[in-house]
Amino acid sequence: MATVFDAATDGIIPSTRVCRVHLFRHAEVLGASERLCRGHLDVDLSDRGRGQLQAAAERWPGPYDAVFTSDLKRCLQLAQALGDPRTTPLLREQDMGRWEGRTWAALTAEDPAGTTAYWDDYVNAKPPGGESFGDAAARVVAWWSATEATLPGNAEIAIVTHIGSIRALLCAWMGMPVSEGLRWAPGYATHTEVLLADAGAVIVAAGERAR
Repeated sequence: MATVFDAATDGIIPSTRVCRVHLFRHAEVLGASERLCRGHLDVDLSDRGRGQLQAAAERWPGPYDAVFTSDLKRCLQLAQALGDPRTTPLLREQDMGRWEGRTWAALTAEDPAGTTAYWDDYVNAKPPGGESFGDAAARVVAWWSATEATLPGNAEIAIVTHIGSIRALLCAWMGMPVSEGLRWAPGYATHTEVLLADAGAVIVAAGERAR
């Protein structure tokens, strides 16, 4: 699908190749009210999440030139509703290692110094057996760099992924260090639209909810 602008916008964008990206965060998962380290855990959607998925698919149905998604089912289900997705583990959330499946309350009670040290330097600190946010961001951004090169001119695509991966992409596109990633806080089943051109990135919409 070609990206079409109004005459005024065409006049100020010094590029004839613009990629329109629709970033979706997966819908609400079971136990969402708990502050839980999920990471690479393949968890199910809640009843509310299934309703959010349907609403998002109806609100932003495409069609898209391509749909990319994390291979974890909380993302894959929405991606399948948007088109014929290309799955990759490279779009997964940060690997939280041995902390996965544990609540932050339990981790803090068990190892207060360790959890404090993690949040003091979350870009570089690694959970036991896991990866740092910086590592995860580098993985996701490297995936995008390789994928972007395969896209046709003026592509319109959807990416269904996790909050950490969305933060990594937005920081890269907006020229921000990954240490600023927590400034982006898209909720469950939200839609963020970004135009990517040689001149830079423009955020058209951020954190939209279908309902």
